[in-house]
Amino acid sequence: MTSRTVLPLAAIAIMALGGTRTTPRGSETPPGFADSLSSSTAVFMRPGLLYIGHITLDYVSVLDPGTTQLVGRIKSGGGACCVDLVPTAAHGYIANYKSNDVTVFDRMTGKTIAAVPAGDHPSHLALTRDSKFLLIGHEGNDGLWFLDTRTNQITKKLPEGTGILCRCDSRKKIYQSQIFVPYIFVIDPETQTIAKRIHVGGRPLDLAITPDQKHLYIANFDLNEIEEIDTDTDSVVARIPHVGNARGIAITNDGSFGYVTNVTSSTVTVVGLGSREIVKVIPVGTMPTSIAFRNDGKYAYVSCQGNASVFVIDAQTQEIVRSIVVDSNPIQVQVR
Repeated sequence: MTSRTVLPLAAIAIMALGGTRTTPRGSETPPGFADSLSSSTAVFMRPGLLYIGHITLDYVSVLDPGTTQLVGRIKSGGGACCVDLVPTAAHGYIANYKSNDVTVFDRMTGKTIAAVPAGDHPSHLALTRDSKFLLIGHEGNDGLWFLDTRTNQITKKLPEGTGILCRCDSRKKIYQSQIFVPYIFVIDPETQTIAKRIHVGGRPLDLAITPDQKHLYIANFDLNEIEEIDTDTDSVVARIPHVGNARGIAITNDGSFGYVTNVTSSTVTVVGLGSREIVKVIPVGTMPTSIAFRNDGKYAYVSCQGNASVFVIDAQTQEIVRSIVVDSNPIQVQVR
């Protein structure tokens, strides 16, 4: 395949930030934010923890979303990005952008089980509904890979498929945004093939699905808009004008609002999904990348690479309630 040099997701941090950490105004350092892993048994088995990947470091930070205190760190390869956990087993996976592998770790202890070579810049992960396979997306020259979670071996490689993955279990498919081409791919997880290509234009980055799984929303960096896709027809049904370069997106538990991070303007835009209009713009830290809601939907967490922080937004008031200093270059925040 042709070599690609534009890496709009992970490489931004590596090129622009180095390892600098600064403290944003009003931020707090959680007690116990130390360098060692927690010694508590089965600490990472608790549901609903906040996992933070650091693109220039070799570990994932894990926070308690209730107290926002550090639970521990999970050792990974270089450039930890995305995390996924096997719900029926005691292990999980970390995609490592810089070391080109996937870490398999024990959720009981946080220790590494294996490091699986995973191609050029693995950055995004998604387990199939039955957890038998892990899909690995890249931000490099490799496409979409499949890892058998029973053997931790790569069993299939598709030459296409780069970008973030989103499951749609009710339709038995997985969507993937293509960060180098203006398409969303529809993946059939049973046949492990690309079932359809949806043209959206621009540069689609993050994507999120509504709780009823009827609509998929795309954060389009180049077009400054949000695309709405009908998951029955797999077609674009609406384009919502947006302010700033959309990078990450998450949807409230009731499906009413989409929260979109704008990496260049350091804001989060709140979009009314029913009205298809912007209802609020919230200033956050520098270079906000990803966003995730707590399991109960009360708070959203925004990773801000530029000042090594996570901002917490109250979903009811749509206001910042606190910011948390974390380690350098938090590129991805996930609730698992």
